[in-house]
Amino acid sequence: MKFLNLLKTHLKKMTCGKMFNFKKIVVYISISLMVFLGFSMNGYGKEVTAGYYLNINSKGALYSIYINGIKVENRTSVKTQSTSIPISYTLKKGINDIEIKYSPLVGKDENSGDYIIGEKEGFYINVGLERVDYKTRGKDFATIINASYDMDKGEIKEDDHFNGIEVAKNSKHLKVENELYYKSESLFYNAFTKPIAAYSISKKFELSDWFPEFVWVNAQEIEMSDSLKDEIRNVYSSFYETINNNNYEKFLNYMGPLWTQVGTALGLDGLDGYLNSISLNKNNIRVHSPGAELAELKLPESNEDFHVEIAGKGKLVTVLPSPIKWVRSDGSGPVMKVAFYKDQSGEWRVGAVF
Repeated sequence: MKFLNLLKTHLKKMTCGKMFNFKKIVVYISISLMVFLGFSMNGYGKEVTAGYYLNINSKGALYSIYINGIKVENRTSVKTQSTSIPISYTLKKGINDIEIKYSPLVGKDENSGDYIIGEKEGFYINVGLERVDYKTRGKDFATIINASYDMDKGEIKEDDHFNGIEVAKNSKHLKVENELYYKSESLFYNAFTKPIAAYSISKKFELSDWFPEFVWVNAQEIEMSDSLKDEIRNVYSSFYETINNNNYEKFLNYMGPLWTQVGTALGLDGLDGYLNSISLNKNNIRVHSPGAELAELKLPESNEDFHVEIAGKGKLVTVLPSPIKWVRSDGSGPVMKVAFYKDQSGEWRVGAVF
């Protein structure tokens, strides 16, 4: 209880008591748990013993990274980048998979203004998984993907070294398969533009730790069609009105299953533990932060201009560019990048925040 109260105090400072940035909350809770907890039991009766972080080094391409179909990172610059992000809520015990959809920029079409995507000598992406034990603070690390282009052969390759250091492909809790899967045709989705041509690389890895089941595992399969786009248009309109009308109970119905799973994955006691650990103004959920007003929902009327991405092994669907946003006086503002799933009863709920 002492931990939750302390965490809540810090979160209030971070969010000013208003609606929160979900990914920042996940990052903060993950770090805080590692500092304050040795390990934790939850409503599932399982022991959460470690936190997992994805370490990324990249250059030369726009990219999105998906863990088990959940988008965890979206990079919209080709400049050199190194980052680390918490991903415990995207993992499962046993076999997991990672997919990187990447667009190496080699030029721009003078007529259309579209990016030209192709093989690029300066491109690389190095991704590794770090496990931090809550009790001992011990760390395990394994490199999952270390890819670049062999320009002579015109194909993607993996190296045994990165920055002159030999990569470790396995550890006590992490086992990485050797085979790298490649697709020459894919799409890069982000929250601000139409889909861009891309390539895809993926690999499987195995974990021994326990994680709560994804809320959308038993959801209905989703197939792209005009009727799906019409249905998703209605879902976004309903979700938007829920926020705009400050309907907290309906909002919780949308978000509750996901928050239960994420809270458990972070060592909290499900939904109650998660809600006790965040600063959410239940009486005014339409206010994101001081000065940021909920913008009008704008969805394309034409299905041809309505860009929908299906993720989560065919169970999650999201609209891009993201239509739910807040705007400040200078035109800037945060975006809420939610992905929905359709449960067996036919009800749409939020299954991930991209």
